Amino acid sequence: MINQLKKALQANPMVHDYLINEVKTISHQAFFVMQKLETKRLVETNEYHVTVYHRFNLDQMDYLGSASFAISRKYSKLELALKIEEAIYAASLIKNKTFELVQGQKKQSWKEKPITDHPFEAIDAIASTFFAQSSDTIRFNALEVFHTQTTTHTVNSRKVDLTKTTYKIMVEAIPSYDGETQKVELSKFYHYKHLDLVIIQNDAKTALKDVEVRYLANRIEKRFRVDVILRDQEVAEFFENLISDYSYDQVYRQATDKVIGDAIQKDVLGEWLSIGLIPTSKADRFDRDGVILKPIEVVENGIIKNYYGSNQYAQYLNFEPSGIMDMIRVPKGKTAFSTMQKKPHLEIIALSGIQIDIYSGYIGGEVRLAVYFDGKHYRPVSGFSFSGNIDQSLSSLRLSKELTALSNYQGPKYLKLTNMEII
Repeated sequence: MINQLKKALQANPMVHDYLINEVKTISHQAFFVMQKLETKRLVETNEYHVTVYHRFNLDQMDYLGSASFAISRKYSKLELALKIEEAIYAASLIKNKTFELVQGQKKQSWKEKPITDHPFEAIDAIASTFFAQSSDTIRFNALEVFHTQTTTHTVNSRKVDLTKTTYKIMVEAIPSYDGETQKVELSKFYHYKHLDLVIIQNDAKTALKDVEVRYLANRIEKRFRVDVILRDQEVAEFFENLISDYSYDQVYRQATDKVIGDAIQKDVLGEWLSIGLIPTSKADRFDRDGVILKPIEVVENGIIKNYYGSNQYAQYLNFEPSGIMDMIRVPKGKTAFSTMQKKPHLEIIALSGIQIDIYSGYIGGEVRLAVYFDGKHYRPVSGFSFSGNIDQSLSSLRLSKELTALSNYQGPKYLKLTNMEII
């Protein structure tokens, strides 16, 4: 199919460049309801995402328009030619500043070591581990487990020809608490790159503990100030938001007035912050444009060290492209989680999202579930928001010694924000 696409694209003189991303997946899947297997299945897919580039001049300005389409079945020559014509027309309406596609060097391929040679057996072990933590009142109403092998083949008109094969296990769980007065549920999502049943067991225990907290939670009726502790995915989201303005496209769009060398932390009383981006594995060596990926430090000791992002916007700013990487890496913190817990605090279990605005000095979020420690007692709470000043938060930031590894983040498991207002 790749060869058919290349021939069809090269046959049309109005296609000045092209990019093809082929994605093959082999997914072993199992679905459990009320902790009993409902179905298992093996799903194989093969999709092609084609981007057509068309160069044109308008009012003495050069542009490189682009348009994409997807193919999941075999097309006839006529059908494919029509798809390409439609894409050329759409690209001719897009006034993107001109840039060059990634230049290929040689054909290369990478492959991760498989998580397991027996996916369905691994799925059964994961499900059994989750269910073993249950009781009569706290259990998993639903559990879906996916073992997925993904092979990505990227080809362009500039001799890029790269292939990578990666593996992951994803679990979607709905723990529930069946109480005397009501039944409550939570949604939990987990990604694993290794089959570590100890980690999986701890995740299952935490999920059941969290749903019990949800059952017992009450609303906070008063406004006050207290330290807030984030954990796991909320920590990852905090760092993602913090560096989002330093991507090439945001800098090009003038979404930030900060430049490399500027400080994002001032008068630091807590811990210096470093934030990097890395490939998800040794096999994750290129992005969708064919840029070869290398780790990059975006923030180092509170100072902006690099911008990051795609080939297109890197060229607009005259930078070498870092490529698009989804994994954030933050060094281990200096504060033990037990130390964070000593003073009154709110430990967030679930947020609807965290918002950071460097320019207005705002940080905050709507809290779905948390545990409040008043210095003597713990109390489950829900239905409130927190807010504070981002500059003060970064100055007094505390990062945990305990680490976590998520699908998009490696670094401290906990993060403490001081003196947040509870609304």
